[in-house]
Amino acid sequence: MRVAVSWSGGVESCLACHKAITKGYDVTHLVTFVLDSWPSICHPLPLMRLQSRAIGIPHLEVKVEAPYREGYRQAIARLKETEGIEGIVTGDIYVVDSTHGRWMESVCEGSDVAVIMPLWGQDTYHILNEEVAEGFRAVFTCVKQPWFNEEWLGRELNKSSLRDLEALINKQGIDPCGEKGEYHTMAIDGPIFKEAIQISKFSKEKQDTLLFLRIGEFSLKSKAPC
Repeated sequence: MRVAVSWSGGVESCLACHKAITKGYDVTHLVTFVLDSWPSICHPLPLMRLQSRAIGIPHLEVKVEAPYREGYRQAIARLKETEGIEGIVTGDIYVVDSTHGRWMESVCEGSDVAVIMPLWGQDTYHILNEEVAEGFRAVFTCVKQPWFNEEWLGRELNKSSLRDLEALINKQGIDPCGEKGEYHTMAIDGPIFKEAIQISKFSKEKQDTLLFLRIGEFSLKSKAPC
């Protein structure tokens, strides 16, 4: 089955992509649905384009206009017609609110495009540990106060930082995967990456309670041998 991954560049969408490939799906595209409110400071499009190059799967930026339910349905219909997409893979784990969780199922209803959710219903603590165990590396691009401070910005999610994150989860009661907006990541390496991404320059900024990276320079680099 030809499928596209609904792509945010975060570590959950990477893990969902990895699982889809492992299960034998033909992942032909990474698709970012670009809304009128873009750009997202948490998930910058230029970094997603470099992720696509690093992974070796084409990236599509699909414009979606309001009203968004109909806009998504039209966008998915175009993907089916022009790219032969038969399914959409998402990194959704559970219903967070009216637009996060069952949204893709809702907009694909009646379209003959299947929705594949490899992470759905799993414990988020298990998913977090699986991401690290599988070798994914990601950078914290956005964190929210009062749970996090700016020291987390630019820090990698890896085996070393996992212990500190787990301590914070236990102390603050946040969702392990940041599903309620406590933090956001962008993946820079992992089992689906043919090359790794190096972020060489960034600044730290604040908007209300949101602390975020303003990424200035980044590039591809060869992966270290296993």
